[in-house]
Amino acid sequence: MKGVPTDAHYVFTVADAVVDTINDNEALWRELAKKMHVPLLLSHNDDVNLSREDMYRIFRQKGMPAPKTFVIRSGTETPKETFRDLWKSYHTPLMVRPLHKSRESTLVRQYTELEKVLADYHKDNLDVHIFTYKPTRTLSIAVLPNFRGKDLYTPIAVETFAPNTSLPRTDHPMRPVFQAGEKENERIRKVAEEAYDTLGLTGHAAIDMIPYQDGYMVINVDTKPSLSKDGRFLQSLSTTGVDLGQYIHSMVSSKM
Repeated sequence: MKGVPTDAHYVFTVADAVVDTINDNEALWRELAKKMHVPLLLSHNDDVNLSREDMYRIFRQKGMPAPKTFVIRSGTETPKETFRDLWKSYHTPLMVRPLHKSRESTLVRQYTELEKVLADYHKDNLDVHIFTYKPTRTLSIAVLPNFRGKDLYTPIAVETFAPNTSLPRTDHPMRPVFQAGEKENERIRKVAEEAYDTLGLTGHAAIDMIPYQDGYMVINVDTKPSLSKDGRFLQSLSTTGVDLGQYIHSMVSSKM
């Protein structure tokens, strides 16, 4: 609203809905929007705050495949023997990943690096989990509720092409998996939808998975995916000719 002060109360008085691209659950304006009954589009419920380890635990309870992990908490001292046992039980390289999406993950290839990497996370009070990293295909698919006449709309997945020596990053090239065929793409959709329903999600998400045995294993569920046009959420969404504006327009229309 050019030329008008962005006072939250004023904006909510004249707005039919607000597009929440921040997803800051502690922002005061979110509570004000709720009190004024202004829908927050692209926003999840406040209770969607699962850690990555919580997610894997739920998947295991439901009989879904999940990586074998080892959790190390920042507030407790880890005995030297634990590091040695971990090194014997998990193959290198190891991925060290914060339980919440707060910092990037780290690949550890030598035992001497592990304690240093953990100390770096722990100085920021970050709990982490550790698991064996295997370079493989990484697929990402967008999941959108109540879109195009479906309870859950899932377009085509995109594959990130990362070097074998690197973790997949946002600047690595992505390509849609059109060549997989409809049958395989339907299997990918089913895995994504099962993960979405199992976690009780209600908003949009980007779901990452890797090949596992004769199917796929979900390794990450991002309920606050980047809305950049080059991000995996919008790259997946664009495979069926949809952009973010069209999705938001449909959401606004359904609220009115």
